[in-house]
Amino acid sequence: MTLYAELSDGEHLAYDHFNFTPPWQKNDPVILVHGFSKNRKFWFEWIPDLARRYPVYAFDQRSHGDSSAVPEGFEVSLEAFARDIRDFMDSVGIARAHIIAADFTSSVGLVFGHLFPSRTISLVLPGFGYKWKSQAVALTDWIDLLEHEGSEAWARATVDVRLPDAADPAFKEWYVTQQGRMNPFFLASLFRYSPSVDLTDVLPRIKVPVLILAGSLARQETAASVREAQKLLPDCRLVMLEGMPFNVMSAAPQPCIEETLDFLQAQPTNT
Repeated sequence: MTLYAELSDGEHLAYDHFNFTPPWQKNDPVILVHGFSKNRKFWFEWIPDLARRYPVYAFDQRSHGDSSAVPEGFEVSLEAFARDIRDFMDSVGIARAHIIAADFTSSVGLVFGHLFPSRTISLVLPGFGYKWKSQAVALTDWIDLLEHEGSEAWARATVDVRLPDAADPAFKEWYVTQQGRMNPFFLASLFRYSPSVDLTDVLPRIKVPVLILAGSLARQETAASVREAQKLLPDCRLVMLEGMPFNVMSAAPQPCIEETLDFLQAQPTNT
């Protein structure tokens, strides 16, 4: 059954809650925040292993999946989406959590950790980006495709940027179909916004522990750029997945999950 959390502006986020931990244990919660153009279903491989060890919450961001569409006049910003995470936590009664934020939403996770350190136990960022103005993808072409042919056409034309050649064709088709649910004009607005994002000056001020999971072949944020980010973050562990594209949460879920569990288990318990 889909659950709903109310935001401070009256809109709502759809979410799922999973907890298969031993009932006598009190473990810190994990919040899963999917990348833009996706939804909470994309965590299907992550949830079983995580939920055996932690209470897990996976929500659809605004204008994604089953959540509210962005209201009229909504201004796209990392801060707005970071405040949604805070509002979600307030709505469901979570004081502090591990935040796992994927793909472009890794930047939202960074901003959340910076703005709300008291609410953040740690950040796990599979598919990492912080300086989107330097991404080597054809955003103008993507925007044109979205606005003239729609989200599914864009997803189908670009899926090979996100998944390796060896990915199951049925999985690729599901991936495309899910991305095809997006409002193409909202997604285009996100792409127009992304080149303005540069968190270089913010990284040194993020004091919470950070795990970066990055693909060595990523075009959205190069391996060299990711290594520069690792140097700027005060408490950061980097795992570079060789031969993987940007979207490692889906392209290489098992190594990502294993590294995430090792990282989370190394953090002090706060409950």
